[in-house]
Amino acid sequence: MPDRRRILFIFSSEMNKFYKCLTIFSLPILIVSLCFELLLREIPNNYKYKSNYLDENSKNITVLILGSSHAFAELNPAYIKYSSFNASNFSQSLEFDFKILKKYDGKWNNLKYIIVPVDYFSLYSTLENGIESWRVRNYNIYYGIHTSCNIYDNIEISNNLPANLLRINNFYLRQMSDITCSTSGWALTYSSKNKQDLLKSGKEAAERHSAKNNQYFNRNVQVLKSIIEYAKGKKVKIIFYTSPAYTTYVENLNPDQLKNTINTATKIANSYCNTVYFNLLTDSIFKKDDFFDADHLNEVGSKKFSIKMNNLIDIAEKSKSCR
Repeated sequence: MPDRRRILFIFSSEMNKFYKCLTIFSLPILIVSLCFELLLREIPNNYKYKSNYLDENSKNITVLILGSSHAFAELNPAYIKYSSFNASNFSQSLEFDFKILKKYDGKWNNLKYIIVPVDYFSLYSTLENGIESWRVRNYNIYYGIHTSCNIYDNIEISNNLPANLLRINNFYLRQMSDITCSTSGWALTYSSKNKQDLLKSGKEAAERHSAKNNQYFNRNVQVLKSIIEYAKGKKVKIIFYTSPAYTTYVENLNPDQLKNTINTATKIANSYCNTVYFNLLTDSIFKKDDFFDADHLNEVGSKKFSIKMNNLIDIAEKSKSCR
């Protein structure tokens, strides 16, 4: 018995030494990690900018633009005749569009129109399950839209170390922020000066956007209807549209997926008094020189489309009304 107690005492003593050493070893790592996290969160970026803008200005917005990079590149509020803001972002899926709407519930004092792209991939994908699922953390951290309890979706340092070091170097040493949008939320990165190969980008984007199955289809259809119902309750009109694209993208799309997307958007729009849908995928006003790559407009095409959107808003205003 004494031997057993002696063994337990020695074991306990050794474990205490181990935990003490572990604490001494871990503490500097934790401190450095915390400093890195704080430094990264202080770097201006699109999500922080748009969240702050909506915090302060949601009550003044008449036209709210949501959606993924297509809307981000395409619609420049500078050319829209109403007070507008582009709250879209890279790979932003329909569920996050709806979450942004709900976050500012009660603050859309002057909102009259919500513009949302329903593109080839919109009903077949979600951000959380896509190749850019890492972007979920931006909504958790900067929008305060908590969609995940996963620790990696709630801390900046979960991103890869080289990318984080580059961001810190660019901002703190070179005074370069991560903001790539205008003051009204329009993307500045799709410049005609950096035009991509339209043949290559068309094939690659079409392949990337083609779904292997219908796993998320019903879920996304329900989100579309939820957006419409939310807007209807506030007497706001919804404008759905399918984004213009170059022929090298369109000709590589899966016909069934494309047809189902267009038919679904048309059917939903026809079912609601506050909703219209425009299929602009092959709109002839957009020429080769209007595209940055095969599925994104450049600043020239964006201006053209933004001006056209004024006409689409007028059509939406005159076409239907809810009693």
